[in-house]
Amino acid sequence: MTTTLFTGGLVRPLKGAMSADWALVDGESFTGFGSNEDAPRADRTIDMDGGTLVPAFCDAHVHLPATGLYATGLDFRGETSARAITRAFKERAAAGEGILFGGNFEDPLDEPLTRATLDAAVGERPALLGRADMHSCIVSTALLKGLDVRGLEGVDVDTEGRPTGYLREQAAAEAWRWFDENLPTVQQRDAIRAAIGLAYSKGVVEVHEMYVVEWRGWDSFEVMLEATRDTLLDVIPYLATSDVERVVGMGMAQIGGDYFLDGAFGSHTAWMQEPYDTAPPEGSPPCGIKYRSNHEVLDFFAEAQAAGLQVGVHAIGDAAIEQAIACWEKVAAKAGLAEVRRLGHRIEHLECSTDDHMARAAHLGLKASVQPAFDHYWGGTSGLYARRIGADRALGMNRFGSMVRAGLEVGAGSDSTVTPLDPFLQMASLRAHHVETESLDGLAALWAHTAGSFNLAPAGGRRRGLIDRGVQADLAWLDRDPVTCSPEDLEETSVRGTWIKGARVWPEADAESE
Repeated sequence: MTTTLFTGGLVRPLKGAMSADWALVDGESFTGFGSNEDAPRADRTIDMDGGTLVPAFCDAHVHLPATGLYATGLDFRGETSARAITRAFKERAAAGEGILFGGNFEDPLDEPLTRATLDAAVGERPALLGRADMHSCIVSTALLKGLDVRGLEGVDVDTEGRPTGYLREQAAAEAWRWFDENLPTVQQRDAIRAAIGLAYSKGVVEVHEMYVVEWRGWDSFEVMLEATRDTLLDVIPYLATSDVERVVGMGMAQIGGDYFLDGAFGSHTAWMQEPYDTAPPEGSPPCGIKYRSNHEVLDFFAEAQAAGLQVGVHAIGDAAIEQAIACWEKVAAKAGLAEVRRLGHRIEHLECSTDDHMARAAHLGLKASVQPAFDHYWGGTSGLYARRIGADRALGMNRFGSMVRAGLEVGAGSDSTVTPLDPFLQMASLRAHHVETESLDGLAALWAHTAGSFNLAPAGGRRRGLIDRGVQADLAWLDRDPVTCSPEDLEETSVRGTWIKGARVWPEADAESE
């Protein structure tokens, strides 16, 4: 096998030493690291030119197809003008046929945007505008006519009781399902490949794909498997379904992920124990949406536990988090605490967790899959969270430091496209929380997006996210030290190279594989 020595910069092993001067790769694995005095010979040497070598990153919560579609479509992150959005739709409609799709908008915009305003831009074409959290969308009349949303919560109506085109949660799921069923297969494949290229450019070598079956159906999952089959990127799919038997039959060790217990704050649908400060629109409950009964959640947890599957669930509001933990406590009482802890179940988001929640979750061996940039974009005393539930409750959200101190295994992800697939933004957000005591230091932030994120997947003998003898050689060569540079500078990090199993995959011009 070919040996490769990385030298001429700083190495962050994350195990055995704070730093080193070199790291050696033999084939697909690391064989060690050390100081300049004992640098070994190698078949080839890569001069890091003063940069920093770190274990490559894992993004523990992504939506690959949407990430790729947004990268090639209409991305309205930061856009506040309704007219600018409709103008972009009008231009795209004039440019060609097909479904019109854009997303990442946040409300309130400078003026209301409804199906009527979308219709004025696209005529009788189907069009979908996704909210940043993906739990709401606005659809044109042509698309709305293709949906059956009768009797569903989350259908906004005007003063005369007619749908405005703004759909939330289950109603929005109908629109996403329609979109996936009608999106051409080639467009789906192209989007996934675009997302893989983006991951490599950010030093990401593994993603945990949160595949929402009730949004996307089973056929699109086959397309995703085909599109990722010949890539080195490790894609670990979490299927949001209660069909345990089917998932076991597919040979998977995990289930759930975005198995919704509630919605999201931006859409007024995160399930809270107390009502929102600003009431949700007509058609949505005052405390958000409870997706499932306790009986339904308990049965799902118990069946998955008996089948030996690791389970992930989406829980943002304090009521949803309480439901998840209480149900796991009941499973542990029957199946045994050691068995529940052995499978390392996870909670996605865990935003409104109390000290009691964290202590009980740690006791059960539950893992925290967090999205640090949620606090960056929407935290603090004047952000979206504060506008929804008041500053006091908002400052008690996304408590990363408290989670670590409580003994929870914490791993980081982006929930892309909700926030960008960018580990440097996520690590900067971990280090610069709106509440200082909830921030992590540089080394802990790096751990959370490397070893911590890898550790959120089912164990199965995995040992990833470290630079150490025998560990798979997944690494990222950066232009700066992510541990010591400021959070602001961290966001400007450039990735000079990404390797998976010792093979270079980024930049494309230097790729040794794919």
